[in-house]
Parts: sequence; C-alpha cells; structure tokens
Amino acid sequence: MSVQELNRVHRRYIRTSNHFKSAWTFHQFVQGLRKTFPEVGPSNYPADFQSVYGDLKQVSQNLAETTAELANRQLEQVERGLAPMIQSLLASDDAVSPSLLRQFFQRVKNYDDNILTQLLKFYLYSQDGPYWSYERLDKSDFLCTKLLTEFSDSKEAFVLRDQTFLRETIQGLWVALDTVPTPETELVEKVKSLRSIQAQVVEADSIDTLHQRNSVESYRDFKHGLGHQYFEPRLLPEILITNLGFKNHIHRLYKRDEQRIIAEYQQVFELERDVPIDVQLGEELDEFRQAVERFEKQLEGDSIRLKEIAGLRAKVRHLVPKLSPDEESGKFPLVVPPEARELIEEDVTPPILPSGSDKDSEIIEPYLQSIVEALEDTNPTTDAKRVALQPEIFALGVSPREIKAYRRIFGGANCDREMEQFLLQGAALRAQIEHDVDEIKGILDDTAVTQDAPVFQAARRTCASADRFLRRFEHYIHELMLAGDLKESRSILRLKMRLMRAYSGLWLMVYR
Repeated sequence: MSVQELNRVHRRYIRTSNHFKSAWTFHQFVQGLRKTFPEVGPSNYPADFQSVYGDLKQVSQNLAETTAELANRQLEQVERGLAPMIQSLLASDDAVSPSLLRQFFQRVKNYDDNILTQLLKFYLYSQDGPYWSYERLDKSDFLCTKLLTEFSDSKEAFVLRDQTFLRETIQGLWVALDTVPTPETELVEKVKSLRSIQAQVVEADSIDTLHQRNSVESYRDFKHGLGHQYFEPRLLPEILITNLGFKNHIHRLYKRDEQRIIAEYQQVFELERDVPIDVQLGEELDEFRQAVERFEKQLEGDSIRLKEIAGLRAKVRHLVPKLSPDEESGKFPLVVPPEARELIEEDVTPPILPSGSDKDSEIIEPYLQSIVEALEDTNPTTDAKRVALQPEIFALGVSPREIKAYRRIFGGANCDREMEQFLLQGAALRAQIEHDVDEIKGILDDTAVTQDAPVFQAARRTCASADRFLRRFEHYIHELMLAGDLKESRSILRLKMRLMRAYSGLWLMVYR
C-alpha cells in the first residue's frame, strides 16, 4: 500500500474514532436525560458500544503499511456496527426539544467543556447534507453559546471566552463538519446582516419594543437559514456576539423594569383574592400561574426569556380588567361570598412578630419540625442548591435560600435572626398549604361540594395565615430595599411569590 493510501486509512480511522467518542458521550447524555425527565425524555434503545470499541481497538493495532488493507476492512466493520447506534441516538435526539435541553443543563451542573464539545461534534459528524433541522440547529446554537461564552463579574454581563480557546474550538468544530468554506462575498453579506441585527437590539429601549419588532423570532429565522454556514469560523464569532447582545440587553431591560414587571403580576394575585372565579376565568388563572412559575424558574436559573416576559405581561393586561372593580360603580364584577369577605377582612393589620402569631405557629409547627429534622441530617458544607435536590428535602419543597436560613439560625451566624426564622416558617407554611390541597383533592363525597368537611375549616385557617405571611414578606422586602440590598430583596421576593402561588391555588379550592 502506498504512503498516500496509508494516510487515507489513518484519516478514516481518526474520523471514525472521533465519531465513536462523540456518539458515546451523546449516549451518556441521553441516559442522563431519561433519568432526569423520565416522563418526557427519550425512550430506551439498544446500544452495544463495548463491542464496537473492541473492534476499533483492533484497527489501531493494524495501522502499519503491511496491515493497512486489513485495517481498512476492519474500519468498514466498525462503521457498520456504529451506524445503527448513531441512527438510534439521532432518533432519541428528535424527542428532545431545545427547551428540554436548556432545562437539563439548568438542572445538571456536573459537566465540562469536553462534554459540550463532544455533543456538538456528534451533531456535526452525523449531519447529512447542508440543510439542518430547525430544532437541531437551535440546540447546537444553545450548546455553542454555553461552551464559548461566560459571565464576567467585572462587566456584569456575558462575554466571549478567551480568544485562543474560542479560535481553537471553533476551528475544531469546522473540521468535524468537513464541508467547503463559504464564498467570501456571501460571508461579507452575512456578517453585515448580523451587525445590523446587533445595532437594532441595542436601539430597543424596552422589552415591549423588542417583542413588538419580533426581534428574537426574526433572528432565529436568520440562523435557521444558515445551515452549515452557522459553524463557519469567520461567522460563528459574530453569531455569538449577537446572541450575547440579545441576552445582555434583555437582562438590562428586565433589571431596569424588574419591580414594575413583578408588581404587575402580583396585582393579579391581589385582585384574585377578592373575586369569585367562574370556570373560564379559573382556567385562565391556572394558565397565568403556570406562566409565573416558568418565569420564576428562569429567574432562579438566570435565564430570562423575552417570550416568557412578554407573554406574562400580556396575560396580566388581559386579566386585570376582568378582576378589577367597575370604574363607575366601584363594585367588583361578581359578588364576593360573605365567608370569603370575612376572611379577607380578618386581621387587617396583624402584628409582625419574631416567631409569628399563635395561630400561625399552631398551623406550621408540624412541618417546621419536619424541615428542621430533615436539615439536621444534611452536611452543612454542601452547597445549598445540591441539598435542596436531596429526596427528603426536595419532598418538603425547601429552597436553597431557606436552607441558608436554617444554617444561619442554627449555625450561630451574625444575621437578622427574626427574618431568617420567618423564612423557614414560610417554607413550613407552603408545605402545609400543599397538604391541605392534597386533602381537599382526596375528598370524593358531597362535602367536597358543600365544603362542610373539617379539612375546609382547616384550609380557611391556613389561608388566613398565608395572608398574614404575605404582608410580613412585604415588610421585609421593603426594609431590604430601603437598606439598598437589592440582591437579597430579590431572593426574598421569589420566596414570597412561591408562597403566593401555592396560596392562590388553595384559596380557589376553598372559596370557589
């Protein structure tokens, strides 16, 4: 065999080995998805990677001039064994939406640059032809942005990573794609279009403006039309800069309007308590609560999406007129039940006590004790986010911030013990609310309709307690904002919204 033919076998071996490595990493990723999202993740599939690896190892022993023909035949066997597994992986990938991919990486933190690189290379090695499916390109776009950008504390914004790492990684991806370069004239036009988009993003003076211009969707359509050109080494950096331009500007606009946006959807919850709900309005409020939950998860993961913000505000504008009193009469559109009005008017100005009122303590004590006992068994040096995912803690719904409250109280930290104790009590109250909701759902007799069952009486007391807790939350948030501690006020505000969401669900059951 000639030297040229031997080099060709070597190149084939390297590409097949790299494809195997990327497929193996993607297989592990799919298995992680199935465990994390068993209900919506991809289904199982047969995969004998060990056998293919053994065949590939034999090839490596025959990469010499005298045995190169044997190595070439063995590579054909390896590729035949690898092909059906790659097709199974691609079929599994079709079941993974870009949204599910983002959720997975928000939840699973133990990954490194190599994993992200191999996932991208799997897409590149497996791509057949220049035209990409929109979803697969969206997922590649997410992975590229995650791999090649980072958050700068000094600039308080997302930036491109080190230029050397950026250049070498992009070049490696382009080589894996193994396609022809983009013509220079076409490339110049694409770069010009991207820079025009970047300028338009910066010019947008509000979230509403960005949404009304359909900016995100138009930019996504532009990327969908790129196909292979997305990974062009002279084009991908400009795409990343544009991605960061959107992300950073949306974050800036959100931070500027944060209190107003949150106040808008708080208004719905406040008005909802004064208005009896019919079936249609109840369904709309359920959808609204789901939108708030998605939005708060994005806040927790620092992944604010323009579509969610705009959708949430649109729902607020739709619901507020339905829940507000008539301007001329000053009356609500529907009559509030007397028992609900009595509850709402009860304890209008409750005292803010360090340990809560006696009524509140009686209601939350069992769950408060359960939370404390569960946290006693955790390692105080383990990151609070990881502790929150432990089965016993997760079942109680305790958040990382509430875990920190427990540690500050029982660790002797110098802190506002009154507030930290209150936050822990808030976690217990949420657990009690969930218990009451489950109890009511479990009633299948007439008392579920007449609301005569004892559980409804207990649930009304829980609602009254939640009402007092929400006002105490407002007190602490206000104090923190006056003190200039905006970061802490945001974390307390999130806990308030979690309680409000749980409370509103119970209230609708009790006073429907």
